[in-house]
Amino acid sequence: MSGATQTIDVLVTVDADYLINTGDVPGAIAMLVTRSAIDSHATGNEGEGGNELWIDVNPGDIIRWRATTLSRNFDRVALITDVEQGDPHQGGNYPGSMSKPVSFNIPGIPVPYLDNGVSRGISKTDVTYTFWQSTALNPGKLWYQATFILLDRNLNQIGPTHTWDPYITVN
Repeated sequence: MSGATQTIDVLVTVDADYLINTGDVPGAIAMLVTRSAIDSHATGNEGEGGNELWIDVNPGDIIRWRATTLSRNFDRVALITDVEQGDPHQGGNYPGSMSKPVSFNIPGIPVPYLDNGVSRGISKTDVTYTFWQSTALNPGKLWYQATFILLDRNLNQIGPTHTWDPYITVN
């Protein structure tokens, strides 16, 4: 890949308590990305921190999605279970495309914590992160659906499976 290829990381934050209490998926989601990737035409909930985040990418750019809850997965865990490009003709004309998103598990990611029992006062625990990845292909706007579940500390699913459908513009 050329040096111009970018990796765009999209962090999906879920207010798990709000979602459990209301069932309002759009109201429970805020998506974050590097500000330079936000589409210049995005407004309102399509912008940074919105549930319909609309980003700009170039053909060949890599898009990665991962989820967390506002408690940083302390007592409720958000896990993306699927990402799919939507029908390019449903609700409009969306000629952009991306490769089929696939999930990856990356083990050994350190999570630091304060520890008075060690010099420097910082220890770590290693975790495995799951993220979904796709490559932007053909120019144009596209919409996609991401599916996620909420889990408790014992990995029991809380409530139903949830979906939402933001946008990407491939330039």
